[in-house]
Amino acid sequence: MRILATSDVHSPHHLGEFKDSLASIDHVDVALLAGDMVDGGRVEYYRVILDLLKGKADSIIAVPGNEEYDEKLRGLRGLNGMILLNDEEVVVNNVRVIGSRGILDRPTKWQERNVKNIGEVYRRRGDWLISRLRGLRGAILLTHYSPTYATLEGEDEANYPFLGTRRLEYALSTARVLAIHGHAHRSRVRCVRLGESTVVNVAFEGAGSPFIIDYSNGAVNIIEPDEYRECREVKVEGKVKGARSMGLDKWLK
Repeated sequence: MRILATSDVHSPHHLGEFKDSLASIDHVDVALLAGDMVDGGRVEYYRVILDLLKGKADSIIAVPGNEEYDEKLRGLRGLNGMILLNDEEVVVNNVRVIGSRGILDRPTKWQERNVKNIGEVYRRRGDWLISRLRGLRGAILLTHYSPTYATLEGEDEANYPFLGTRRLEYALSTARVLAIHGHAHRSRVRCVRLGESTVVNVAFEGAGSPFIIDYSNGAVNIIEPDEYRECREVKVEGKVKGARSMGLDKWLK
């Protein structure tokens, strides 16, 4: 299966660059949009994005980011030609896709002020994601927030808990999935392998182009961009040991 994966276009900010980047891309089986495709809840720009992808992808699957506000999601669900997954699953080309905004180890100050019971939301969502990942083989996890700290290198380390989670790392390392996420614009490490799982940060901002990924029989091959073809091997020994080995345990107290 040939995949186009991207996120964080923050339309209209990078819409022109996104349009230009699609010119050299051939047909794909599915486009996976990992959130923040629009900025500030301006979901009307999703129609433009879908028009740009029309004819490029047989299927388009998206998850909400922090910029696709909850109160705007009903409008996104009504758009023709796109499947929005918000803690939901779908099967495309015989591959199971699990989609979610994802979880943070620590809610942002804005979330604490504006999202009721956000800590409990993340706890329950994390439980749901772990239950789906347990023993999973040959599937795709699509989230906005990073499911590992390993693809956050290049960001301020103090911000890691506000960009993603380490809670899913062990479940990923014992499964065999392709995990695609966005949100971390400044990441320098865009692809890591946790056990048999591959995690790819496809944020458009910072990369400047969508990722083209070949996903066949559980094997992952990044075709474009060239500079992100290599994936770093990351050993996950367990939740506490893993956190300490990366020097990040202080953020998980």
